[in-house]
Amino acid sequence: MTNISTLQSIGSNLTKTYHKEQKSLRTKTTKMVFSTESFEYQLGSLQSQILTIENVKIISKALALKYGINSIDKRRKSEALWLFSNHSNIVTWLRQNPKKRFTSLSALQKAYNFANKPKQEDTSEEILQIEDKSSEQSDVGQSAKEEPKVQKKLTASDIAFEAVLALDTNGISKEEFLVALKEQLELIEENIQLDEVA
Repeated sequence: MTNISTLQSIGSNLTKTYHKEQKSLRTKTTKMVFSTESFEYQLGSLQSQILTIENVKIISKALALKYGINSIDKRRKSEALWLFSNHSNIVTWLRQNPKKRFTSLSALQKAYNFANKPKQEDTSEEILQIEDKSSEQSDVGQSAKEEPKVQKKLTASDIAFEAVLALDTNGISKEEFLVALKEQLELIEENIQLDEVA
């Protein structure tokens, strides 16, 4: 029989592996969202073009077959079209919220839609209605993570990742960035020294 300390050690190792995996997924999802070369962006672009060319609102099974995307999961196609259609707004939102990173496009979509949901100004005119909720999608078994009220402090790794994304997005070479960073650090050091003298 396995003893408690061995099980605790296994649990600790699994938790470390889990956190590494989640960080990797957040990084992968963020890179995918920012990139116009990602599979999701290109799939969304293709669907948008199909909708325009065929002059329809939705892609039927027959159209999906015609354009060779019938075997791609329906949810994945839906998320890809959403990403393509809202790409610039999503990228802007992620840049304005650098601490928000997601393990999947589904999680990003849910958080983005929640954050950008129109706010009701006047609730006094709200009419209560009885709704049939039997057709709504169930979230049972889904781990809907709410964003914590207290935001954690960014680590050096987080800041470096954001800098690399910004470099890539703006077409700035790493060499240019390192020169500019060195100049900024020198300016800060000079200001600190001047403050100490004064």
